[in-house]
Amino acid sequence: MEFSHYSVMRDDCIDALNIRPDGVYIDCTLGGGGHSLEIAKRLENGLLIGIDRDKEAIAAAKQRLSGYERVFRPVHANFSDIVHITND
Repeated sequence: MEFSHYSVMRDDCIDALNIRPDGVYIDCTLGGGGHSLEIAKRLENGLLIGIDRDKEAIAAAKQRLSGYERVFRPVHANFSDIVHITND
């Protein structure tokens, strides 16, 4: 099965975040990485953590965000584990 995902309201979400280049951001439903890609583009020395339970989504997001490894950390987990993820 091929992974497919459409980023809903991507531009509105990105505008509302008012992303700082050194900020820390968590995408709790990474999906295909559409929102995360736009966040990563705006980071200089910040951090973006992307969480998803779906291994195919993680793989798709890693591919989509290749080149942003310095700021992007994908995590295969449930967003309910956020406390443990952010303490690592």
